[in-house]
Amino acid sequence: MSWAAILLCGASRSLSIHNVSPTDADKLLAEGGVLLLDVRTQKEFQDGHIPSAHLIPLTDLPRRMTEITDKTQPILVYCGTGTRSAKAARLLYRDGYKDVYNLSGGLRAWAAAQKPIQVQAANGKAASLP
Repeated sequence: MSWAAILLCGASRSLSIHNVSPTDADKLLAEGGVLLLDVRTQKEFQDGHIPSAHLIPLTDLPRRMTEITDKTQPILVYCGTGTRSAKAARLLYRDGYKDVYNLSGGLRAWAAAQKPIQVQAANGKAASLP
């Protein structure tokens, strides 16, 4: 049984937006096949993001949703604190994406849980923080 299936046991299938903790998000990402979407600004992304995240700022999401072609692929959305990502999750769900996860507490909670963060240096090279 997949981690996503375990996570959803007992959850209503009529609602496909799931709030997950950093620990559960990390397990979901480790399973693979999940699109990790950062909805913060370019500057915030450069200052630090979860490794393998794709950046589509919340303000751009409505017109860039077509870049996310598989509406059945699980999507884990995050921002700085969880507020913008909750809005993004609702937008994605309303547009027909079937399996949307919101990182509760955002990058702040991810960092507090001592999960890896990647920083984009001014020269464009990436460095990871513990």
